[in-house]
Amino acid sequence: MKNSNVIKLSPSFKELIWGGTKLRSYFGFDTPGENTAEALVLSCRENAECVDTSGTPLSEIYASRPEFFGSNCAKYDRFPLLIKLIDTMDDISVQVHPDDEYAAGVSDDWGKAQLWYVIDCEPGAYLICGFNDELNIEDFRRRIEDDTLISAVNTYEVRKGDTFYIEPGTLHAIGKDILLAEIGENSELSYRVYDYCRVDENGESRPLNIQQALDVTITAPPTVPAGVMVPRAEIDGHYETLLGRSDYFASSLWEVEQSALISAPDESFISVLMLEGTLKIDGLDVPARKGDSVLIAAGCKDVSLSGTAKFIATVVE
Repeated sequence: MKNSNVIKLSPSFKELIWGGTKLRSYFGFDTPGENTAEALVLSCRENAECVDTSGTPLSEIYASRPEFFGSNCAKYDRFPLLIKLIDTMDDISVQVHPDDEYAAGVSDDWGKAQLWYVIDCEPGAYLICGFNDELNIEDFRRRIEDDTLISAVNTYEVRKGDTFYIEPGTLHAIGKDILLAEIGENSELSYRVYDYCRVDENGESRPLNIQQALDVTITAPPTVPAGVMVPRAEIDGHYETLLGRSDYFASSLWEVEQSALISAPDESFISVLMLEGTLKIDGLDVPARKGDSVLIAAGCKDVSLSGTAKFIATVVE
């Protein structure tokens, strides 16, 4: 494996009933089928792992080069981040992620805080984030049972560039015709509450996780409003916007028009997820294009960027 301070990863893909073809048409990925729902662009998950250009799995790089990833990663008992590109040809089920404390009591996985950034969408596309008014648990249970849950949730008609922070315990769902980036804790633990009465190819409904959802769901409206953390700022010839921050990560949108320098903190590597354009990154053999996932080593200073591009930079907190 090349001992580089800049590593490009290849994604892993997931086929799901609500997935579509935009990961192929928009990003040019060689997707496995017609219902490709997710491209996992930063993942150490078993059976869904990224590899570098030499074919080395990310888990092996993480184990053999801890200094690359930084001391913030070393605080955790596993690789801390999971970053995806998600394409919805149909509505995703309404679901909720637990917090870390609850997850530790029921599984080997973590809870999940996550950030959504809308890359593209069709007019009228929407997503769900939390409730529009406070409920008690019995109201929540009743609405699940009598099929009136959807009338109690917050729905947002989305536009390109919209940002949502989904704290653990927030009921959420992505509607159809949305292409977005999801940055979150390295977890897939999720409790499905409502699935639009869908059935699979065998006529079977997908299982719901009602009691677990009742245990963990925040039944008040979201405390974190939709939108970016701070306004867009011009910094040394490029633009940065803090999209969101959790205990595990912080993500910023970078807009580069000609050139810029990027420096990784001593405590964390930087994940660069390309959204638009083409970018020459010092230390990378070929330019990065939209959809590419690039890692810059912790402590690596003044890495030169040249081109016109938009990307999300994420560090581990």
